[in-house]
Amino acid sequence: MMRYLCVIVATSAICNSSAFLQVTPFNAAHINNVMSTAHFMGRKVKPSMVDRRKKRAKRTTSPDLETVRTSEKVAVTDIKPSPPPSQKEAAEVIETSSRDAKQIGQKASSILESQRKSVDVLTYIRKRVENFPVEAAAESLNSKGYFVYDGFLNSQLTCDQTSDTNDPAIFGDELVTEMLEEGINMLSNDKLERDISRLGEGEFVSLITGGDKYVDCPRLTEFVVCMTRHVPPLMNNKYDHGLSDAASMGSIRMFDRKTKLGTSDLLGKPDDVPVDRPFGVVCENEDDIRRVTAYFFLSQKDWDCGGGITIENGESIDALRDRLVLLRSDTCSHRLDAWKGNDSLQQAGCVTIHFVKS
Repeated sequence: MMRYLCVIVATSAICNSSAFLQVTPFNAAHINNVMSTAHFMGRKVKPSMVDRRKKRAKRTTSPDLETVRTSEKVAVTDIKPSPPPSQKEAAEVIETSSRDAKQIGQKASSILESQRKSVDVLTYIRKRVENFPVEAAAESLNSKGYFVYDGFLNSQLTCDQTSDTNDPAIFGDELVTEMLEEGINMLSNDKLERDISRLGEGEFVSLITGGDKYVDCPRLTEFVVCMTRHVPPLMNNKYDHGLSDAASMGSIRMFDRKTKLGTSDLLGKPDDVPVDRPFGVVCENEDDIRRVTAYFFLSQKDWDCGGGITIENGESIDALRDRLVLLRSDTCSHRLDAWKGNDSLQQAGCVTIHFVKS
């Protein structure tokens, strides 16, 4: 009883006190003190929004990510701008650019010059074909089976002619020389195949097909192309065999005396023994489409050392420089004579064109 009375008296004293009715202003420190006291007394208090955000930030930020960020900052900080080039380096760059531009200009100029040369050659050969005595050739083919025409490219120079390249005779002579040199270069660079059917006679052959092989023999290719395009139309008007002006068979045959002598020594075959070759026609059977065959000789000047043509029961035709021989592929029996050469005349050649039926 006495205990309850004491509690009532204490409560009444507190309520009458002025501190109990006094309103205390809000202070965040009070909350922290209360939370600390609550934790101390073992009560579970709900964390504030600020504490939850801090906790979430600690949980989402990993040490690896911080390391990456730090390393990235270091890497970016360590990047330093390249120093400007020195005068020497700048001069080298300018010199290289100028040299490259000069090389490109030279290459373009070379291509233009090559195209110009090709047009000139094709035009020149076309004009020579137009001046070809087609009526006499057709009559001789019909009566004898062959026709011989000297100076086809007009390379028969006279003593009073100058070195003017505009002179047709000069241009034609230089053209024949270029064609011969192309054959010699192909022989030197292993672009020709040894004719094994005439082993020991120093002869090499190759087809003239153009395309990728044009670079090896541009003048020879242009000669075959132009002859194929312009000879058949003229011949068809006088020579009724329907020759094609879109297709032909072209080849180059080259002779090399050093190869002949080396092979003859290896085979134990004397060089001065005459070679007896059989006669025959070009066409091998009735289905062969070859109708007229042209031989154009690229011999060196003053050539008189074999390599011509012998007509069966007819004349012998020497392999003179710039000589064109036409013969009927199906009826004219002939043989190509062996080349001989000498110490001063080592190499010679012959272009063969088979005009075919259209």
